[in-house]
Amino acid sequence: MRAIDTLGDLVSPLGGTINAANVIMQLAHPGVGQGVVDSTVDSGRADLHPIKRARTTGTYLAVAVFGNDTDRDFVRESVRRIHARVASSPGAEVRYSANSPALQLWVAVCLLKYFVDQHEFLYGPLTDEQYARILRDGATLATTLNVRPESWPTTREEYEELWKAGIADISMNEQVREYLTELCNLAFLEVRLGRLGRGIHRVLGRSFELITRGALPPEFRDLMHYRWTPDDQRRFDRYLVAVRRLHRVTPWVWPLLWKAYLLDLRTRRCLRLRVF
Repeated sequence: MRAIDTLGDLVSPLGGTINAANVIMQLAHPGVGQGVVDSTVDSGRADLHPIKRARTTGTYLAVAVFGNDTDRDFVRESVRRIHARVASSPGAEVRYSANSPALQLWVAVCLLKYFVDQHEFLYGPLTDEQYARILRDGATLATTLNVRPESWPTTREEYEELWKAGIADISMNEQVREYLTELCNLAFLEVRLGRLGRGIHRVLGRSFELITRGALPPEFRDLMHYRWTPDDQRRFDRYLVAVRRLHRVTPWVWPLLWKAYLLDLRTRRCLRLRVF
């Protein structure tokens, strides 16, 4: 049995295929979802700059999980500056500010679930002791997003209360749902990658969407108008078996891939190249 002490111990190959499900959870909060689809910061949009968006998101998570205080201070200030440009217009139906502590806390709560899900889908629930250690280590997911340390839950019960409160607030309009649907079936890649993106969408889109639907809690699946059948569940279970087998023989590989983002960040900073 592997030791589970930090977020890094939860990293697995499953993370690369359940990421869209976690994005749905984050954007299901109307302030987060509307902020993303309305954002005029085009450089951060996944549909317009999919490769850069994947790199910067990976960089943020790598810094939160594996980085040091210097890395986190840099990312925290970069995120604050970018988010300052994302705010609703006066009179908007959905009011939001990307620097809102409440919205950032919800995103961090979802991100913790992203790491926990990687383990629990493959190996079953964490013990209370493991969860306590993960929750403590996971505070960096929030503080690197400019959430105050005292806002982060210190017990499993406090986390679950935050999760339940967030679930009570989720809603989604058709604009956000359409954006997320194209993210989950990879159709968004056609916007920037053209024929290559169209090919990826046609070959991998249905499988990626199945995994996304399988990784979603029922409340979010319903919000997306996704169906889920017994046959879907069997296919998803078979996929998890395959990923579990892969992870058991390659556990050391997956943290290294995340640490590559950290190396990229430090190299870019050293060479004075743009990171975000």
